[in-house]
Amino acid sequence: MFEPRKPEPTTRILVNVYSVNQSQITNKNVLYDIPVIILKKLLYYITDHGLGHTTRSVAIIRELLKIDIEVIIRNSNIDYLHKSLPTVKTISGLTDVGPTIKQNGISIDHNKTLENITKWITSLPSVADNEYKLIEKKKPDLIISDISAMPFLAAHKASIPSIAISNFSWNEVLTPNFGNQMTKLTEAYELANFAIQLPFGTRMNSFKNKRQVGLVCKKPTESKKIIRRKLGLKESDVCLFVTLGKYFKIKVTAQANVKVISTGAKIDFCNVKYIEPWIEGQNLIAASDLVICKCGYGMISECLTNGVPFLYVSDDTHLEQKAISDKLVSMGLCNRIFENELNDFTLSNYYNSKIGYRKINNDSKTVVEIVEQFIKS
Repeated sequence: MFEPRKPEPTTRILVNVYSVNQSQITNKNVLYDIPVIILKKLLYYITDHGLGHTTRSVAIIRELLKIDIEVIIRNSNIDYLHKSLPTVKTISGLTDVGPTIKQNGISIDHNKTLENITKWITSLPSVADNEYKLIEKKKPDLIISDISAMPFLAAHKASIPSIAISNFSWNEVLTPNFGNQMTKLTEAYELANFAIQLPFGTRMNSFKNKRQVGLVCKKPTESKKIIRRKLGLKESDVCLFVTLGKYFKIKVTAQANVKVISTGAKIDFCNVKYIEPWIEGQNLIAASDLVICKCGYGMISECLTNGVPFLYVSDDTHLEQKAISDKLVSMGLCNRIFENELNDFTLSNYYNSKIGYRKINNDSKTVVEIVEQFIKS
């Protein structure tokens, strides 16, 4: 899969060595060959569409920083990234244009999506040429993209190796609406040297050299006990975490010890706490007893890796959501809930043994091992 690793460069130093033998002290000069530590530089592109790409990229970058790889991020969500990775440099700039989402935060506005992405695809050659100038200035050893096609054009021009990391590619989730316009995206993806394919997605057929890995997402940064204390939850409380947009209105029927935490959706219930979304949103999931969310990779992966039961709202015309939903069903997790069912949500109909759930290992370290082998080979 990879070229054999080249010998590490060394430098020779002269060391004055002292020794004590039978009360006699001697010293001599000895030449040693020691490895030269060369800090590798990685330019990491994150699509500007959706927070899930950003959160899983943060998970990977946190692991990369542990092995002394310098990471520079290219994305426009500067505030979130600075709070998540305060020591990592982020260069602001548009990296991608994804589907335009309707007010409910789930469904695609197909007309606006067609207009906006057509403009973006048309601009790809000129945008990539400008990006090439940035790459030449930063001189990275490797470029990663989740999952903008543009960086692969620029990386190819700069003769810098590149890796795609994603659970889907845009040319596969947008195809029914765009037809032949997807050719430019396909050609750009084919320039990637390698792809790390996350589960719960499309086939990613544009990448001929790829390896499948497990779920990747951010790990909790605090214990469940501490998080629940911050939320004002008692040990006996059942926490229903609703992470849907303000468009949703949910009427909840539940027992007295249930507390609902909402980051947007309007909840009709006697015990509700509204909060702003946390930077470490995975902590909220880890502290919950049940989560209601949209069918997005970020939320679903964080529920699964924390072993937290969940219900999800999905739109089958959004092909990434459909791929995630189909995978969940194939695992026996038929946890889909429809919008009309939220109008009168009785918790006892779903909670406890009535919701299937799993705990799946977080595979962030495997991704980093692949990147490390690639960048140092």
